[in-house]
Amino acid sequence: MAEKTFLSPAVSTREIDLSQPTTVQPSGVPAGVVGTARRGPAFVPVTVATFQDFIAKFGNTDGEAFGPLAMHEWMKNANAGTYIRVLGVGDGKARAASGKVTNAGFVVGAAKVQDNGQVGVNAKAYTGGQLGRAYVLGCFMSQSAGSQIFTDAGLQAPVNDSDRSNHSVPIVRGVLFAASGVVPTLSALTTQNNSPLEAGVLTDDDGTPQKRIHATQRGLAFGDVITGSGDKQEFIMLLNGHRISDSYGNVITASFDPLAPNNFVNVFNTDPTRIEDAGHYLYADWQVQRHQATITASYWSSFSDTQTFPADTQPKKYMAAFLLPSSGARDTAAASTTTTVGTVNLEGFEDRYQTAFSPFVISQKFGGRNENLFRVHALDDGQAGSDTFKITIENIVASNNENRKFGSFDLKVRRFDDSDLEPHVLEKFNKLDLDPTSDRFIGRVIGDTHTFYDFDKKAGAQKLVIDGKHPNVSQYIRIELSEKLENGSIDDSALPMGFRGLHHMVTSGSTAAIISDGAYGGNIHTPLFHGIASGSHADGAQAQVIHPVSRSYGDVPKYEQESYPNQRFVRKAMAHLNQLPIPMRETIHQGTGRRKTANPSFTWGIQFEEKKSLTDPNGHTRLNRSLRSFVRYLPRHLKSNQNILVGNNEGTPDVAGSILDADRYNNNLFSLEKIEVLTNSSNKPDVRQWPVAAYRRNGQALGTFNDVDGDSSSSGRLIDPSKDFTHLPSRKYLKFTFPLQGGFDGVNIFDEDKAKFRDNAVRREIDNASAQGGTAGPTVAAIRKAIDVLEEKSDVDIKLLVTPGLRHESITDYAMESTERRFDAMYIMDIEEKDTVSAFVTSSADQVINVSHTAARFASRNLDSSFAAAYFPDVVIQDPATKTNVQCPPSVAVLGAMSFNDSVAHPWFAPAGFNRGALGSVVESQVKLNQQNLDDLYEVDINPIATFGHTSDIVIFGQKTVLANKSSLDRVNVRRLLIEIRRRVKAVANTLLFEPNRASTLERFSALVSPILSQIQSQQGLDRFKVQIDTTTTTQADVENNTIRGKIFLQPTRTVEFIALDFVVTNAGTEI
Repeated sequence: MAEKTFLSPAVSTREIDLSQPTTVQPSGVPAGVVGTARRGPAFVPVTVATFQDFIAKFGNTDGEAFGPLAMHEWMKNANAGTYIRVLGVGDGKARAASGKVTNAGFVVGAAKVQDNGQVGVNAKAYTGGQLGRAYVLGCFMSQSAGSQIFTDAGLQAPVNDSDRSNHSVPIVRGVLFAASGVVPTLSALTTQNNSPLEAGVLTDDDGTPQKRIHATQRGLAFGDVITGSGDKQEFIMLLNGHRISDSYGNVITASFDPLAPNNFVNVFNTDPTRIEDAGHYLYADWQVQRHQATITASYWSSFSDTQTFPADTQPKKYMAAFLLPSSGARDTAAASTTTTVGTVNLEGFEDRYQTAFSPFVISQKFGGRNENLFRVHALDDGQAGSDTFKITIENIVASNNENRKFGSFDLKVRRFDDSDLEPHVLEKFNKLDLDPTSDRFIGRVIGDTHTFYDFDKKAGAQKLVIDGKHPNVSQYIRIELSEKLENGSIDDSALPMGFRGLHHMVTSGSTAAIISDGAYGGNIHTPLFHGIASGSHADGAQAQVIHPVSRSYGDVPKYEQESYPNQRFVRKAMAHLNQLPIPMRETIHQGTGRRKTANPSFTWGIQFEEKKSLTDPNGHTRLNRSLRSFVRYLPRHLKSNQNILVGNNEGTPDVAGSILDADRYNNNLFSLEKIEVLTNSSNKPDVRQWPVAAYRRNGQALGTFNDVDGDSSSSGRLIDPSKDFTHLPSRKYLKFTFPLQGGFDGVNIFDEDKAKFRDNAVRREIDNASAQGGTAGPTVAAIRKAIDVLEEKSDVDIKLLVTPGLRHESITDYAMESTERRFDAMYIMDIEEKDTVSAFVTSSADQVINVSHTAARFASRNLDSSFAAAYFPDVVIQDPATKTNVQCPPSVAVLGAMSFNDSVAHPWFAPAGFNRGALGSVVESQVKLNQQNLDDLYEVDINPIATFGHTSDIVIFGQKTVLANKSSLDRVNVRRLLIEIRRRVKAVANTLLFEPNRASTLERFSALVSPILSQIQSQQGLDRFKVQIDTTTTTQADVENNTIRGKIFLQPTRTVEFIALDFVVTNAGTEI
């Protein structure tokens, strides 16, 4: 595809308008706003015409983010606004050779920023603990009676054993992150009297600290689950090293049962910002209903402990749960070979933001092979694209025209959490086809344009790139065409028939990525956390060794008995660790027994609704929450070492028993060709028998199965694309749905300030530069990169710039200097605030702002620019969406005043005072200013926002720039006047490019400029002006250098800011 870059022989300006389709086109010069948003493209300046267009692209206001509020204020009176959304880009530079992006994302269990703003030891954990790790939580399961959940997925049987039915399967049920200093384990005791390892180092007889802590009750990597009749599927997690609090304990009793009140999702911590408070964080979970599979340790563990339970039940405790880190050392990975699967890194999420994508949609088989057709990418960068919508392909029609074999199909964009019975369709594209020359070609109708900022170029070469042939029409997605489809080498009769397997975790194999002998220190009797690990602690101390723990009943499971026949122990058991098979719709019927009816509303492919029961799997409309975990980001950015997540890799060979091919993994490739139907006498699908049609995940037809009347002798076959897609009665049943996956915000989810790009994060990164990156820190670098994008005049045109809520000088100075380099825009600055003890004001509610200290701090910065203006204090505005009052930085309200000023007057009018500076949307100001406050602020070039006794209006009461020396340019309206004149004159000058450089051209230039200035003069912007563009300003040397030079002399109209009145009292009355 062609790559377009922004080059011009002279100065040219254009807007990147991604707001289509819209009924109103942007008009006028926009303001540029940098901020966060719920959704939308990142680091691409998008110009919209209305706030409704902004909502369509970026989502509504949320009662918190300042950027969308600023856009709302500006768009009240403007017809063009440009927004640039920020996400995590680390240091903003190209990837390292390893694939990591410096300072991007997060590393699980790393030391966090503490309350003092410095990276430090986890105060919620006891000292001396190791850095936290990522763990796979799971349990051994066997499919329930009548269920085929594991058999259909083709999960591998243990080596050298032919009796598959008796073997439970280790299934991943969750991904858990531990805080620094915390080691989670599972209880393997017969009672719940567990005491996790908490307190510190014991001492020897001579008083010296021991490096080995001896405790008998601290859990293992494997733990008990209550199973059997009347069971609760309960297990106990111990948080070794975690200090208990009123809100969080260190012994958690949880259940694997999705319906249990204490299901692990309900009792584990699911807020990443509370990871140190809770000691852990549940990142992903996969739920298994009891009718699908039950927890057993059959084959792997023969020991159970019968407890004293109610008389009518006899549940048992089996050592059937596990909690395992990846096999390598923390935050490391290794490359795979042809004989071994490389160790994976489940801690390192050091990647910039990623955009969600779907698996490739595939054709029917040609020569025994499905061809890739296209895949779908979200237009929303980051996590929003993963769990916001899904795709349905329907109305698939084969061609009956011998001269044109291309068929057609429809594509729907639907809400992720809707149901087939209650669909919420966001967009629909009808009668698409796969003919690149057709007007209905999918790439042409939906669009295939990828607009992005190329961070992987070297410094100085990074730029906006537009890649693709067809402009995007969809508000949500773009299409990536396969190379074969694009060049027309796929059979014309190809139809969208299914999709490749989703990306999956690398878990299984005889060299399993999740566990290895090294993790046990070479001793299978030793729990996973064995040995002294130096240099890997939050405080640099040597690790404390966790010793083996004996079960109190004197027995150990088979997988811990090295001498057991066939050596079936941990290593062998965990070689079969698998993700849960992604749920496919197995039937499209409603009801049970002979009351079954086929419902054409149901789509095949991934079933997003919970499966109610084996006999009525389509009875629920509630979203299966596991789908959010299936599509959630896991690291896949490493270039040479093995990634934990793999996919788009059809044909990849197995390695040491590990299935890497995403199509074959759990038989996750979906195709309508795997649907078995009963046929009529014409060998067409029998319409009456669609209620018993079934998806065969393994692609093997049963041949005969019960029809709707219970007759078991009926003959079936798999869907045949050459016959069945011209069969009108069957067409309504042949459709499928699939998700997008892998969106990632690229931020540190454990640090709320960093994740939301707040000013506090900026300050901490600068103040704690050695640990948090300084100007290369993730918050500072991202905001600065967004400013860089807006500085490029060939990409975007703006007349104002705001970075709402970002006050630190590392941002505000950078933005001010950027507008100076642009020379055609002005920066509205939010300033740092100081409290009564002259400390910087953060988000702390108990800090009281002091005006004099704030003014003194601002004065100490010695700013000197006419391209920036500062305002104070914060204001309260009602959020239009949430209807809550939000304390906002002044730039939000000031941007609204600028918009109003320009709509009722002109940029050269002062946006201040009771006429044009009244802030109608402001509920109140944060600080009530007295006359001394006003004087202190205005003296140091801070424009006050104030109220006055004679009116309830809150107004901007100043219009100074931060220019140090007294000049006409120390006023906002004058700077904006010159910016406007420059912009208009520049537009005229562009019409003369490449014209002959002679006297007549100079006269024409002068004649074009003078009316512009005359009009501004008539509109009270200028008192006088003079244009001089002739041979006295353009010399012969200029002519030879292809240059025209001119001079324009301006005398701006000054505003009234100070009125002095003398009152004289006489016997006759008062005179003024």
